Amino acid sequence: MADDLDFDAVEQLLDNAERAANADYDDDRRKDKKRRSRTRSRSARRGRSRSRSREARRLEKEREMEEKRRQEEEEERRRQIEDATRGDRTVMIVCLHHKADERDVYEFFSKNAGKVRDVQIIRDARTGRSKGLAYVEFYLQEATLKALALSGQPIKGQAVRVQPSQAEKNRAAQAAKASIHYTAPRETPLRLYVGGLTDSLANISEEELKKLFSPFGEIEFIDLHRDPYTNKCKGFAFVQFKNASEAREAMTAMNGFQLAGKELKVGIATSDMQLGEGAGGANNLAIGGENLHEDASAMGPNSTQPGMLKDANDRLALMQKLQRNDIPGYGGPGVPSNIIVLHGMFNPSQVNLAADPEFFNDIHADVEQECRKYGSVIKVFADQGSSKGDVWVKFADATSAANCQRALDRRWFAGQQIIAEFSTEAAWAGVVR
Repeated sequence: MADDLDFDAVEQLLDNAERAANADYDDDRRKDKKRRSRTRSRSARRGRSRSRSREARRLEKEREMEEKRRQEEEEERRRQIEDATRGDRTVMIVCLHHKADERDVYEFFSKNAGKVRDVQIIRDARTGRSKGLAYVEFYLQEATLKALALSGQPIKGQAVRVQPSQAEKNRAAQAAKASIHYTAPRETPLRLYVGGLTDSLANISEEELKKLFSPFGEIEFIDLHRDPYTNKCKGFAFVQFKNASEAREAMTAMNGFQLAGKELKVGIATSDMQLGEGAGGANNLAIGGENLHEDASAMGPNSTQPGMLKDANDRLALMQKLQRNDIPGYGGPGVPSNIIVLHGMFNPSQVNLAADPEFFNDIHADVEQECRKYGSVIKVFADQGSSKGDVWVKFADATSAANCQRALDRRWFAGQQIIAEFSTEAAWAGVVR
């Protein structure tokens, strides 16, 4: 049988089988290589995709940060513009009824002028009572023009004065200037010239001037020029404020202010003013290196600068003292007794009983409630016929009256400063019914 085998055929078969196996092996290697290549390609593509994703995320984050910076810069520019124009959108309310609150003011001006952004009523820090002064800020400048036309209209039954807020405008301008330079301006002292201190004001004292100007800021000193023979004021004085911004507010408010029938002339003291020459001048002043050459004498009744408290009654107490002819000079509160008179508790010209029939009852109740803190009160009488807004109070004893007089004298009530003085039984009997 072995003889029948064809070895050549067998060898051929084996060769064919080997070649087939080698071909399969080569084919497997090629396939494996292709798989590895495809895997590497997919890995590379995934890597490139991840890289592109990271780059996209980075770019998106940068765009977000840039947009945020742009929005912040835009908001800052908007805020600066808003601050710089706030004074033009703000009015000041003077002689506001002491019981009027922010809601009353807001509703009045929203209805009659325009959309109100903010209302601030100035209050006594100790008692929380309104000082009769408020600021109203509008969204649009056009509303301020309508608001100014409302001067003389009543809020809560009492006529108010509406005027531009020059002080607010000055502060806004300073803030805008500071933001441009990125540094806050350094406050320096500033000296004001005060003229018009003649006739009924010739006996004014440094203390009275200080009381007149101190509401605007801290005063470093007052230089009142007197005649060496008569000791009366020569007609002018100098008031130096610690901060220039406060001095400018005082100048804006008090220039043209009517006091005891005389009109004050207030301006920045300049180097060409010579000592002792009246309205002509003052000593050479170096004020913080500023170039300040504004002639105070040129600022008169026709000045276009609105005054913060001009023609208001916030200085009523001082005017009353200066206009008293029965006592030479500036006498004290009188001889202590159990009776005191509170001058300046109301402004007679602004009392409207038709609109507020309970006005004097409210005054009576407020005064009685306050005075009972100092002792037993026998009677309170609001003198409706008084030209000074007088309210009389009779205590059970002089000690209680003295405590009350010390506490209430120079206090503020409804936009007016109270003067508390002692009185006599004879005067009480002649007034009180």
